[in-house]
Amino acid sequence: MISIVVPVYKSERTLHRCVDSILRQTYRDIEVLLVVDGSPDRSSEICEEYAAQDRRVRVLYRHNEGVSQARNRGIENASGEYLLFVDSDDYIEANTCARMLKLREESDADLVIAGFHHWYVGRDVRKRPREEGVYTKEEFAGVFLDLYEDGFLNMPWNKLFCRKLIREGFPHDLNLGEDLLFNLSYIREAGRICVTREMFCNYIQAEDKQTLSTKRRPDKIAIASRLCERTKAFYRELAGEEADVSRIHGKFVKEFLDEIEGLAFDGGLSKMERLELIRQYAKDPYMQQVNRDISLKGLDYRIINRAFSRGAVYWVYVLIYLRKAVVSVVRVIRG
Repeated sequence: MISIVVPVYKSERTLHRCVDSILRQTYRDIEVLLVVDGSPDRSSEICEEYAAQDRRVRVLYRHNEGVSQARNRGIENASGEYLLFVDSDDYIEANTCARMLKLREESDADLVIAGFHHWYVGRDVRKRPREEGVYTKEEFAGVFLDLYEDGFLNMPWNKLFCRKLIREGFPHDLNLGEDLLFNLSYIREAGRICVTREMFCNYIQAEDKQTLSTKRRPDKIAIASRLCERTKAFYRELAGEEADVSRIHGKFVKEFLDEIEGLAFDGGLSKMERLELIRQYAKDPYMQQVNRDISLKGLDYRIINRAFSRGAVYWVYVLIYLRKAVVSVVRVIRG
């Protein structure tokens, strides 16, 4: 059996699409754990309606404790040999359970990592790992950086887990990066890992959707620094103490450059507020430390980071608006 855990909070607009996609699975031996986290809308009523209609659905409750605790509640109550996570604003393909289970059985793997559809403003951005294969934990060191750099290790919903190997739940003392830490903890227990380029989850990102990782927050760089150090330590466990971690540093810098580039499209901040945020990130000691040995892909990243790494705040400000103009022209040309 596969237990499918769905954290539910303010999901009444998307919940039917999500749960319907799960109940339509071609593999029928599933249980669906809808974990309602004190949602103030009709989400709990919708969940109870599903439970009354289909015996495979169970409804659990938390009290505004966050998505990590909701997922942990699902893990604690799961009966299946395997675990799958789905977010309530996303949906999955009808063959998700069947294919992921078959991949697991054929490879004798303890973890399956898949691609996914990233829907952004109605456009399907197909996200696939660069390579697919089956790896022992030692061999996994060879593909870890590709998967980490390309964003396949930051979430739980593109993976099939063996429930018995989960030693630690999602950290509940963080609200940024907890998914990554859960995945790294699990990989420590996995003997074999299967990576497939097949895509199963449809991750929906509205243009105005903000997550905890994209919101501006005063502790963001401090938490991101801790996560970067934890990731480096994990990678060195896999690849050896002398392993090159410059690509991990590069991803750290790139995530903040993404936020900085987005400032040009955000009308909610004044010019001085934008400049102050750029200055805060550029002058941070950890940022300065890791931004010495990196190589970034993308001409815009390289140009902006040249000014950013030197603390040239006003030049960064000018460059992000030049980039915005280029992006606007490209959008017009593409129609």
